[in-house]
Amino acid sequence: MKKYKSNYLFTLMFQLYNMYLSFLPGICLMWIALNPNEIEGLIYIFPMYLVLTLFFLIFGNVIHFLISLFTKHKVYIDEESITIQGKKIVTQSMKFKDVKNVVFDHGTIGKVSSTPCSITLFDHDYYSNSLVIENPSFFMICELQKRCKNAKFKFNNYKWYIIWCCISTAASIAFCLFIHLAPTYS
Repeated sequence: MKKYKSNYLFTLMFQLYNMYLSFLPGICLMWIALNPNEIEGLIYIFPMYLVLTLFFLIFGNVIHFLISLFTKHKVYIDEESITIQGKKIVTQSMKFKDVKNVVFDHGTIGKVSSTPCSITLFDHDYYSNSLVIENPSFFMICELQKRCKNAKFKFNNYKWYIIWCCISTAASIAFCLFIHLAPTYS
C-alpha cells in the first residue's frame, strides 16, 4: 500500500509556473524587437528559463518537504482501490476498475477566495460515485495515471492560461512598439 500526503503548495506552484511560462513568448518577441541584429542571443534565454524553473521547483519541493513533516497521510493506494481519510471528511474509497473519468482542476488563487487544486475520479455516469482529492501530490498523480489506464483524463479551467499567455504577449509587443516609436530625447 502506498501512502500520500497533501501537497499544500501544488496550487500556488502550478499557478506561478503557468504565469512564468506564459511570459516566455513575450520575452522572445521583446528580444527580437529590441535586438534585431542579435537574434542568436535568444539561445541564452532558454537556459536562463530552465535554470530559474529548476530553482523554483527545488525551492517549492523543499518547502513542501518541511510542511509534510508535520502532516499525516491522507490518500492510500493499494492494488485495487484508492482510499481517502481525513478529519473533516468521511473515509471514501473507489476501485480503479470503476474509474471511467478523471478530472483535474488546477484551482484558483484570489484576493477574496481560493480553491485548491483537485482531482476528481468519476464512475461511468459522473454523479453516482465520485471521489475528490484536494491538494494532490505529484507522485500520486503519476500513480493515478498509471493505475487508471482505461479512464478518460480531462483538464478543467485551462482557458485562463491561454488568455493570460495572449495578454502577456500583447503587452510585450505594445511595450516594444512604445520603445521603438517613442521619441528619444537627448
